[in-house]
Amino acid sequence: MVRRICYVFGMLFWITQITSCSSFVPIQRYLAQPVECTPIVHDSSDGLLLDNSLMCSSASIPCAFPVTTRSIPNLEYPLFTVERRNIGLDNPVSFWRSGCAGLYQVSSAPAKLVVVYINGYNGRPTGWKPIYNELQGLPVTHIFFNYPTGDSLETTAMVLSSLLCSNVRQLRDKYIVLLGHSQGGFIAVRTAQILSQHSFSPAIRQIVTLVTPWDGCKLARYAKLVNPVSPKVFDDIDTDSKFIHTVKSSPLPPETAYTLIYGATAESSKTANPNDELFTTENQLATGKNIKPTSTHNVLTSHAESLRDNEVVMLIKGCVEQCLMNFKTSSYTNQR
Repeated sequence: MVRRICYVFGMLFWITQITSCSSFVPIQRYLAQPVECTPIVHDSSDGLLLDNSLMCSSASIPCAFPVTTRSIPNLEYPLFTVERRNIGLDNPVSFWRSGCAGLYQVSSAPAKLVVVYINGYNGRPTGWKPIYNELQGLPVTHIFFNYPTGDSLETTAMVLSSLLCSNVRQLRDKYIVLLGHSQGGFIAVRTAQILSQHSFSPAIRQIVTLVTPWDGCKLARYAKLVNPVSPKVFDDIDTDSKFIHTVKSSPLPPETAYTLIYGATAESSKTANPNDELFTTENQLATGKNIKPTSTHNVLTSHAESLRDNEVVMLIKGCVEQCLMNFKTSSYTNQR
C-alpha cells in the first residue's frame, strides 16, 4: 500500500515537472496577423540608401519590435549566423523580437540600380555570396533581406513591402530588382503585388525567381501531419494553399518584368520527370494564367546547388546588366 502511494505521488510529481517545463507550455511562435508597422524616420548622413526602419506590432508579441535598415561591410556579418537562422526557423517570434530582421545594405555609394536579395527556406543572406561576388563590378546597390524563414510568407511580404514603403523617398527614382530563391521568389512576387496596391510606393521594375515551387510543396503537408508544431511557412507552401492561390490570382504590376529560372539535374533531364531533386520543372513553371514571365531559363542544377551554379550566376548577371541598360535608356528618353 505504501509502495502504491509513493508510486502515485511520484507520478504526480513527474507530470507536474513535465507540464511546468517551458517546452510543453503552448507558446506563440509565429506572428499573428494582422501585423501593423509604423515607419521610423531617421535623419541620417551616413550615405545609406535606406535610412528609415519600422516599429511593428502583432497580437503574438506584447511589445512592438523593430525591423531595421543597416549598413554592413560584407556578408560575413554576425547576425547572419547559422544559430540565428535556426531561431528564425523554430521560433520566428523570437527572431522578430531580437531586431535581426530587416534590410542590410553592403556599404557602398548608393547606385541607381538596387538589387534586393531574398533567400529561401532555411537560407540566409550569405547563400547569395557567389552571385553577389559576380555583381560587385557593376554599379549596383546590394541589399539583403534578413527574415525568419519559418514564419508566414504573407506576413513576411507585408513587412518587406512596409519597409520599402517607409523608404519611398529614397527609392522613388531607383530601378529596383528583387531576386528570390525558392520560397524567396514567392516573397518577391507578393511584395510587388502589395506595393502596387499603394499609390505612394516604390516601383519594382524587375523580379527574378530561382527554382520557386509555384505549385507548392507536397512534403509540407506530410511534415505538418508528422509534426503539429512544424514551421508556419509550411501552411503557405503546401499545395493548394490559400497563400499560393492569392499570389497566383493577382497579376504583377505592368511595369514589372519577370524572369523565371527553373532547374533540373542532368540525370533527371533525360527522364520523363525532370526535377531539381525537390521540385519538378512542371511545378517550377506553374505560375498560373495571371502571372506571365517575361522570360524563362532552364538550368541543369539541383535545388541545393542552384545559388552556386555558374550558369545561374551568369544568367542573373546578364539580367542585371540588361536592367542597367534599360534604366539608362529610359533615363535618356525622359531627358529628351
